[in-house]
Amino acid sequence: MRDVKTERRRVSPYTLSLEQVLHASDDILELLPMAVCICDLEGRIVQYNSRAVEIWGRTPKPGDTHESFTSQARFYTADGTLLPESRLNYVLKTKQPRRNEEVIVDQPDGSRIAVLVNIDPLLNARGEMVGVVNCFQDITERKRTLEALEQSQQDLRQQQERWNATYEHAAIGIVEIDAEGRFLRVNESICDITGLTREELLGWRLFARTHPDDRDVDEELYRRQVKGEIGFYSVEKRFIRRDGRTIWCSIRSSTVCDASGRFLYGVRVVQDVTARKEADERQKLLMDELNHRVKNTLATVQSLATQTARGTDSPEAFRQAFEGRLIALSQAHDQLTQRHWTSADLRGIVTAATAPFARGKDRVVIAGEDVTVMPRVALSLAMVFHELTTNAVKYGALSAPAGQVEVIWRTVPGAGQQPQLSIEWHERGGPAVAVPTRQGFGSRFIEGSVAAELRGIARLHFDAEGLRCTIDVPLESAIAVPGFD
Repeated sequence: MRDVKTERRRVSPYTLSLEQVLHASDDILELLPMAVCICDLEGRIVQYNSRAVEIWGRTPKPGDTHESFTSQARFYTADGTLLPESRLNYVLKTKQPRRNEEVIVDQPDGSRIAVLVNIDPLLNARGEMVGVVNCFQDITERKRTLEALEQSQQDLRQQQERWNATYEHAAIGIVEIDAEGRFLRVNESICDITGLTREELLGWRLFARTHPDDRDVDEELYRRQVKGEIGFYSVEKRFIRRDGRTIWCSIRSSTVCDASGRFLYGVRVVQDVTARKEADERQKLLMDELNHRVKNTLATVQSLATQTARGTDSPEAFRQAFEGRLIALSQAHDQLTQRHWTSADLRGIVTAATAPFARGKDRVVIAGEDVTVMPRVALSLAMVFHELTTNAVKYGALSAPAGQVEVIWRTVPGAGQQPQLSIEWHERGGPAVAVPTRQGFGSRFIEGSVAAELRGIARLHFDAEGLRCTIDVPLESAIAVPGFD
């Protein structure tokens, strides 16, 4: 520290009066926990401690005024407004104290610090102002710590707000449950999934509406989770909604523990997977149906090949007949595929079978109401109409220029007043018809397939003016209804 006795010989009468008022030594100033600087009425620095030197970054010279000593520094308010002069000079001029005021100081080395200042007029025994005492603290690090803490708290609030928003508006249900299975917290999606209100769910326990057949597995897994034997598990189970509808839910249950590893609560993420379950079931049914139809188709092809071989006397005749029947079968499959194998249009079946041979206006007349038939009916009728058309082209009405085929269907009362689908194939204008001496493959196929596949009756009438075929099929076994064949 300075030689106080030497300075006393250099100070003005004001300084002597100031020293008499202070009655304080440099040792006492060093014991104070903050930086202290004492100036006389002219602003000269007459006393300071080492903490003041640490904040200033240099030591004042004898006779330095506070204004000259700090001339290379700039002073700002806490909000960044430049101050026209130091707060110490302000007190010297106004004789008014400045208390607990934060001042930002630009130092000569380019650094910036935050200082908390308390500047008071220094009075003698007569109440006369003889100088000022400036007590100040460097609060830069504390300010940074507080700002960092405030930023952390703000980030935490924002994170919590984001989490709450995500929690509430997530597309999946989220539930927090205590060790006893009581609902502690739920989001909006779980209310939509279960059909229950938030208040109703918060008054419930876990498994209250779980399907009885699925309850034991989930209960056992959750019991093990509470005991700490497992930290996570997933399960799919059925849930009975408030409206009585049973849905499938996928559950992913995880554990939240305290620092010691003790169970606090469970978090269950719930997703309605009913649509997926139903799609899986439909796919299984489709695969089973496809497998069934492929087997039936192969059996049909095998039967066609065998029967065609019996009715032909050369490889070329076999090829032509067999190829035509496969094409008819393929066309029926095309129509069924367009409707995803749920049904086929009767008019479309007749048209597909006869169109390649109906060269000319009104060669084939088709009349009947709109009727959709089931897949097995469609396949059988497609083959029947193919056989009738092939026979008409070779031997019947379509082999003559003026020949005509008329196909008409309608619904009529049947035996026991059960409605029937009645179809009539009638040829006119072709060669004279005679009753065949033996029954060929076509006749056997028509009568046999209608009886076996359609539970109906097919009759062939060999009228002189043209072949006539009538087919009567029970309506309930022919008309398509929702579902699969």
